[in-house]
Amino acid sequence: MNSVTHLKHNTKRRKIKTEYEKSTQKCQIMPFPFELSSCKRSFTTRNVELEKIKTLINGDIKPKAGDLVLCEVIRLRQHCRIEQPNGRRNRMFSKDKIIVCYGNRYAPDQFESIVPESLEACHLVAGGGIASLMRHKSPKVKPATEIQPLGLLGGAEGRPLNLSMFSCIDTPQKKHSNNIPILMVAGSSMNAGKTTTAANIVKGLKLDGYKVGVAKVTGTGSGCDLWHFQDAGADKAIDFTDAGFVSTYMLSDEQLLDIFHALVDELKKDRINIIVIEVADGIRQKETQFLLENLDILKLTSGMIYTSGDSISALYGDSWLRKLGYQVMAISGVVSSNPLACREINKNTITPVISKGDCTKPGFGHQLMNKFECEETLKVHGHS
Repeated sequence: MNSVTHLKHNTKRRKIKTEYEKSTQKCQIMPFPFELSSCKRSFTTRNVELEKIKTLINGDIKPKAGDLVLCEVIRLRQHCRIEQPNGRRNRMFSKDKIIVCYGNRYAPDQFESIVPESLEACHLVAGGGIASLMRHKSPKVKPATEIQPLGLLGGAEGRPLNLSMFSCIDTPQKKHSNNIPILMVAGSSMNAGKTTTAANIVKGLKLDGYKVGVAKVTGTGSGCDLWHFQDAGADKAIDFTDAGFVSTYMLSDEQLLDIFHALVDELKKDRINIIVIEVADGIRQKETQFLLENLDILKLTSGMIYTSGDSISALYGDSWLRKLGYQVMAISGVVSSNPLACREINKNTITPVISKGDCTKPGFGHQLMNKFECEETLKVHGHS
């Protein structure tokens, strides 16, 4: 006997209608019913050991962020492709079976969404592979692609598999003894140019002969930024998904700090000269603001590059970060390509504006490292 599940979302009054087999049991555990090779696996699951997937769990279940879930594509909307672990963006079709993770998402230019309370029909809110219940959308995008969860992926004993079980990074020690400089890249908002700026800084440092480690500590699981850093020549590039988190929206303060320290510890295992860290979203987004205001992170940060889309947000962010105590070394991002906006910035702050082209000019890496060495010398002699 079949029943119909209805899911309303706030962008359209039309209902998602999907069918599943009704059961009198609260929870059903069955052998995984498909060939794994027939399912399209997302980037967020790239560290998952496939041989651990033995069962499918459905019924009266409340999923958690990071739980692996098998879904059927119901209706293609904003995301028509799913990013695979190798970076290939696989085109999806209706009725496709996809392996993704439950997670929360905060993206002002796309969606804000949360993990649903049950295995109800929901949405694919990120091409990297996040199943979530859309609450808000930007007018810039279509409604989210509609999916029906078929069950959580379980191990041989029928327990749900969660991304946290597949972390490939050790527990953070929070003892950063060596003096490898940490350059932070933050921005005024989503799409302010953070990743592009960070990648070009990496390229400039590599051109001058330095070994560079890069980490993206917050955001939504996707391979785009990691591939960008690797293409720029980063010796090692990692992010929060390597620490076992599908996204960082709605994480606790302790979890955010653990991710930051774990990624820094991981990069410092390699013989690198400098660490570049990107913090997602805008500086006033909840998780980003917490990290930037944390005194331990401030003490660890050697310098800050701030990215912005316009002159006013550039000046505001520059002032706010300086008041916190950061050494804002430059303003960059989208605004750096606008000559008039740059002129406005130059009239109102001493912080220089640099473009992505400036980051890859000969000697940029040497200049950056020399500034860090000078700052370290001043600290040693008590002239902060």
